[in-house]
Amino acid sequence: MVDNDSVDKICGRIREDGDAEIGSIMEKAKQTADDIIARANSAGEAAAEKILKEAHEKGEIARRRLLSSVNLEVKRAKLKAREEVVQTINKRVEKALAVYKTSGDYGSVLTGLVLEAVRSLDGDSFVVRVVPADIEITEKEVFPAVRNQLKDEGRDVTRLSAEQLDRPATGGVQVGVPGGNVIYDNTFEARLYRLREDIRNIIFEEVFSEGSKEEPGSA
Repeated sequence: MVDNDSVDKICGRIREDGDAEIGSIMEKAKQTADDIIARANSAGEAAAEKILKEAHEKGEIARRRLLSSVNLEVKRAKLKAREEVVQTINKRVEKALAVYKTSGDYGSVLTGLVLEAVRSLDGDSFVVRVVPADIEITEKEVFPAVRNQLKDEGRDVTRLSAEQLDRPATGGVQVGVPGGNVIYDNTFEARLYRLREDIRNIIFEEVFSEGSKEEPGSA
């Protein structure tokens, strides 16, 4: 016959073992749950950091684009202002040249322009085209001075003829040989065009605070 005390002890031991097993299982379950929560928190923090990083990068890209756009607009505004200044000064130069034609030195200016052109051309006969108002001074004052100067340089000119320019001009001359296609354009407009980069550089050095020369071809 089994002793009741022994049975109680066995049952107690079973209960103790069961409680221990249950405790172990619960502890493991709790540890597993804690690990899952920790990993979830870590993943959440990583996800949040990734979102914040991407947002910061997008914001930085947007900021750079905005600054680039603003800088471009500022540059365009500066270029526009510079061009307006250049155009204004060029118009004043043209007006000054028109006024200069009434001065007593205009004959010597035309003489110098004709000489420069003739020295660049071959032959001894030349056609000098000027605006209608300059034909008289060209024939009476310029041609004799040109012949004398070229003679001193050892070059004889047999013929100089004055004709009207085929296009409007402020002043100056076009020189060519009779029947030839080569024309040396020494009108005021042509000279201003040839010297346009030098003129623009002078304007930029004198007018704008940067004092920097403009690159050729910029506008």
